[in-house]
Amino acid sequence: MRIAIILSIVIGFVCTPADAAREQTNSVWRLEKQGGNWRLLRDGQPFYIKGAVGWQAYDLLRQSGGNAIRTGSNRATLDKVHEAGLVAMVNLPVRGERNGMNWDDEQMVSQQKQRVLQTVRELKDHPAVMCWAVGNELDWIPPGAPYNPNLWRRLNDIAAEIRAIDPNHPVMTVIGDSQYERKIQEIARDCTDMDLLGINSYGNIATLADLTRKHWPKPYVAAEWGPTGHWQTPKTAWRVPIEETSTEKAQAIFERYTKVIQADASHCLGSFVFLWAQKQETTHTWYGLFLDGLPTESIDVMCRLWSGSWPENRAPAVLALGIAGFDDPRQLYLKPAQTYEARVVCYDPDHDPLTFKWDIRPEVEIPKDSYAGGGEKPAVPIPGLIEDGHGARIRFATPAAEGAYRLFVQVLDGRGHVGYANVAFCVRP
Repeated sequence: MRIAIILSIVIGFVCTPADAAREQTNSVWRLEKQGGNWRLLRDGQPFYIKGAVGWQAYDLLRQSGGNAIRTGSNRATLDKVHEAGLVAMVNLPVRGERNGMNWDDEQMVSQQKQRVLQTVRELKDHPAVMCWAVGNELDWIPPGAPYNPNLWRRLNDIAAEIRAIDPNHPVMTVIGDSQYERKIQEIARDCTDMDLLGINSYGNIATLADLTRKHWPKPYVAAEWGPTGHWQTPKTAWRVPIEETSTEKAQAIFERYTKVIQADASHCLGSFVFLWAQKQETTHTWYGLFLDGLPTESIDVMCRLWSGSWPENRAPAVLALGIAGFDDPRQLYLKPAQTYEARVVCYDPDHDPLTFKWDIRPEVEIPKDSYAGGGEKPAVPIPGLIEDGHGARIRFATPAAEGAYRLFVQVLDGRGHVGYANVAFCVRP
């Protein structure tokens, strides 16, 4: 609720672009330590990473005060990044065990290394390149199988050769939060040629930051962070995660940035918020800072954090969504083909008139051993269940078939912004 209060007070400021001018030539990037504090330098000048993971609306990222994007090793994409006045953390094409890599197979290891090094040779002089990421969460093998103990040494070998080819861009690998304390100590021992570390973390970012400072002797970036992960939220009685509203996510993002990322200025070189786009993972709304192409309140918050000012017009705030007569979101059992009432609690900080879009969808089936939403198909709305979907309070009919469903609502301000919420329910006699 704290962020909703803040958003309701500070109104009318205009978001300005980042100060750094667009570079036309390749820069030299270095890491520097002074008095126990780490800094990233671009051509000798301090550069704090205000970045996002994603692939859309680069201009909006720049206008919101952002300066970097985490993206793949694609020249056409890097051209677009540079055109938008941004720089890139470049994900190199390093395949892990979950995709068939065998770190004990010398031929496979050598062939992959040569492919990666060739990519570096081809792109190292591109003006958008800021740093290289040698793989993403390569230790994670669904559903949590042990990783090869040679993994970190193999990645360090790649990093050492990248540094020999390209001394102008720092090299890292990126890890997630599983088995973190053990893993971070192994990396500190085996990855001495890595310049820094990238960590992916959501609800437990504060714990991971503490462990990183304790065991890793170099700086790090929050390479992927954002709303609370679907594996970290409370679950219903039928074991599906309960999703936060767009405003609850904006609050979490605000607090994690101010209390962890900004607060750790001595070791954290900046961050990449997730996700500057939209994707299916558990639901079609869980991680994206956009919905159907429209920015949400979390983008307003990032604009405030990056630039110091709010955008001229802001997204609706969505505080709660509930079904009448049911107080516990973990126990929403409804009868088939029956009528119920639902209500969304929301407001617009600019007093724009709000409109609403409601729908009911079946719970998405998660494929076995799915990683990061892989193989998931977005659920399709079921027609004919919403009796009157134009207001903040509606009546709806439940599906006749038993099973798990979600009631979704979009709250639109008519100015190109959206808020949202959903509530999970289970139909049974």
